[in-house]
Amino acid sequence: MNVMTGAECDAREVILHDHYTGTVEMEALTLIDMINQHIVPAVKEAGVGPLADLEASVGRLKDAVAAIHAAENSYEKAQLARVLRLETMIDIRETCDAAEEVVPANIWTLATYKELLFLDSHSTDLIE
Repeated sequence: MNVMTGAECDAREVILHDHYTGTVEMEALTLIDMINQHIVPAVKEAGVGPLADLEASVGRLKDAVAAIHAAENSYEKAQLARVLRLETMIDIRETCDAAEEVVPANIWTLATYKELLFLDSHSTDLIE
């Protein structure tokens, strides 16, 4: 069809890999912040939950992001980002969910699924 040259196809491939990798990196860094700023303090305050696993999870996330930065090319970075997003972060999410199950609701600072799905029934402010 001769829509793009080989060089244009290669450039598009790199751009798509970089976009995916960047998105996953932002998600990983956000998860690190959420664990450090909300989940770990809540677990410490409650005195229950998988504290050691959560702290280790932050290290795993940081190591995975560092590995992405050290990769040689955009394809390798995208492959590492895929593992980070679809394997590592899912495992860590299970640890975070386990913490949420045991930390009392009055200590948990993040919105629960119920609060997010039924926001109108949990809000004290009326929308006019």
